[in-house]
Amino acid sequence: MAFIQRIIPGICKIQLSMPFRMDHVNVYLLEGSPLTLVDTGPMMEGVEEDLTGALRQLGHEPSHLERIVLTHTHPDHMGLAARLKEASGAELLCHRLAAPKVTDYRGAVMEEMEELLRLSRMLGLPPDLMRLNQEMMDQWLEVAGSTRADRLLEGGELLAGDPFALKVIYTPGHSLDHIVLSLPDYRLLVTGDLLLDKITPNPDIYPGEEGEMLSGLPDFLQSITGLMDMPVIQALPGHGNCISDFRGRILDILTHHEQRKRYIVANLRGREMTILAMGLDLIQFVQAEMSPSNIFLAMREVFGHLVILEEEEEVIREVREGTWFYHVE
Repeated sequence: MAFIQRIIPGICKIQLSMPFRMDHVNVYLLEGSPLTLVDTGPMMEGVEEDLTGALRQLGHEPSHLERIVLTHTHPDHMGLAARLKEASGAELLCHRLAAPKVTDYRGAVMEEMEELLRLSRMLGLPPDLMRLNQEMMDQWLEVAGSTRADRLLEGGELLAGDPFALKVIYTPGHSLDHIVLSLPDYRLLVTGDLLLDKITPNPDIYPGEEGEMLSGLPDFLQSITGLMDMPVIQALPGHGNCISDFRGRILDILTHHEQRKRYIVANLRGREMTILAMGLDLIQFVQAEMSPSNIFLAMREVFGHLVILEEEEEVIREVREGTWFYHVE
């Protein structure tokens, strides 16, 4: 069942349940011209029915949608885009870098899985554990459909609307294709997964040149820092509650990452560790469940901090037989 919250007249948050660790996702309906849906929820049993029920409760049908905007291409945010576009003929908008995944979702996910499996040695991750994580990722293969984007965005565009005009801001980090949407006349910001009320979004990890891998954490920190001085009275996130202390929440996240950096440096003193070892240590430190998904998420966060610390010359990386090891002086 969906939960509906009216943010201001004409803007509604629709919270959809999901059977995962993150048990819900927020999508937003802008009841202006064009009738706009920001994000869609995953293509899973019950979710489309819940979204349809929520739209009807607000006096609309899925076929009434005129515009769908995706904040990013994680399946809980774009999974139903193809079905909703087919039902309504709505214009679909996303960032330019989201186009390959929107066009061929399954192919893009399979390619990501293969790339991460290839990078497992760098992480210090045994192939068996990587395959366990891959099996967990397999559940996402069927929860989004493929379609065609009608308009590709770069960031900086103003999407016309009456009365809800949207300014597009490119904010990579949680994913390479992430955008947020500002409603400047109302001092609202739809933040997708960039800014959440209770948790810090996990940074992306992706291949770089010459077989290296890159972390989205530096981009993420730059993205949220760049938003800090915006006159936002409420942020509308992709999960959790709306955020009224916008600047305070950004400062909390920046403090969190600075503390994690200091923890990693302290933990490396007198020993050498792989990214896997540091991820396992972090899970124990925060007293989280030792599951394949948590291990992988912890490793992604640790790797992001290591990238920054290496740039700041606080940690040293050595490569032996393809595995990355870190230590401090």
